Parts: sequence; C-alpha cells; structure tokens
Amino acid sequence: MRRIAFFLTAVAMAASAATAAAGRAPESKPVTGQGCVEAGVEAKCLVVKDLKSGVLFDLLIKGTQPAVGTGIEFTGVPYDGMTVCMQGAPLTVTKWVPIDSLKCVPRLTQKP
Repeated sequence: MRRIAFFLTAVAMAASAATAAAGRAPESKPVTGQGCVEAGVEAKCLVVKDLKSGVLFDLLIKGTQPAVGTGIEFTGVPYDGMTVCMQGAPLTVTKWVPIDSLKCVPRLTQKP
C-alpha cells in the first residue's frame, strides 16, 4: 500500500512540474520591421507585411495607431496568445514611427 501511495505521489509531482514548465512563456526577442499599414480582415485590425522578411504581422498597438496607408517602422515583441485578427503573426508593438519616404498604395479589394 505504501508503494502505491509513493508511486502516485511521484507521478502527481512530475505532472505538476511538467504543467508549470509548459505554462511559461519563452523569452521573446524584439522584432523590427517596416511596411505599409493595411486594414485587416476583421474590424479594427491592422496588419503590416514587413518589406525585408515578407512576414505579415498583426499589430497590437495601445494608444495612438497609425492610419491605414501609412508607411511605418515598428518594434515589438511576439504576442503569445490568440487575437480576434485572424491573420498575421501577432506582435505587441512597443514603438512605431511614420516613414514619409515609404510610398504606400492602398490595396484594392473585390466585393463578391
């Protein structure tokens, strides 16, 4: 009986340690990029396709947001969670600045 209790206790402790380790977010390295701000598919979502890497980012910005059609340079950290914007890699933007020399052309969308 003692062996079974010891075994169950050991299994419970191992499972608890594994669960705690899985819940930790890895250290996120800052991401920088440039591109033209576009409206996302979902309302109030902003996306930018980085000119250098080609990665599409879902920009999560608190405070003043850039207007759609503005060229920006941005810095942020990957967001570890779900967002309502169903496109792009979510990025919590820590800083953004407009780039006047970047000429952005609004993308035309077709209506069904």
